Amino acid sequence: MKPSLFCLSATLFFLVSCATESRQHLPDLAPAGDREGSQACTDFFPSGKWQFVHSIVFTTKDGTGSTVIGVTSLNGTTIASALVTVEGMTLFAAEYRDDNSFEIQRAVPPFDRPGFATGLIQDVRAVFQPSAGSAIRAGKLADGTPVCRYTAADGRVTDIVTGAEACLQVKSYSSDQVLVRSIVGKSCRKIGSTLIPEYVELKTFGHSAYTLKMTLIRADQIQGGLQ
Repeated sequence: MKPSLFCLSATLFFLVSCATESRQHLPDLAPAGDREGSQACTDFFPSGKWQFVHSIVFTTKDGTGSTVIGVTSLNGTTIASALVTVEGMTLFAAEYRDDNSFEIQRAVPPFDRPGFATGLIQDVRAVFQPSAGSAIRAGKLADGTPVCRYTAADGRVTDIVTGAEACLQVKSYSSDQVLVRSIVGKSCRKIGSTLIPEYVELKTFGHSAYTLKMTLIRADQIQGGLQ
């Protein structure tokens, strides 16, 4: 079984009440002088076979939350993930494929609800895989921050920036250019050619907003098959 830390995130779609809030919109992007930044943006996404173990604290908009341990296993064309309690009980386990299909191996209520697995894989991919957008622009925000902007065929946009304090920043916007997810990674360390954040904070916005605070326990680049 190949567990994961982000599994709890999608449950919050069912737990958080609706609320009205001000939403951020996609900022303008000025052309960049070169494409050096676009190469840096790919350094934070591991390629090949990896296994990550994190502790995760999840919090809903109303302040309720819990702590779990999880593992994410990357195998090139698949992502295997599961949610386990600190006592070791598996609450959810599934394997996702590049063709967007998936197989659920275990789902304890409420993790068996419709939409949970789909919400989970969106968060997992946002943290561990570069955007699938085919149109890529390297540019700068109004404050001079370098950005790689990925635009998908359906109009969704992902901005990836790097900086000294937050070694990884990802912002995802809906097709109507409203911010739906932000990711901040801090204290990156290099394993091979990949920069791995020691801490990641993922936030979603809107009616079912939630926050995931993930602390790295270990990251292993696998030579050969995953166990």
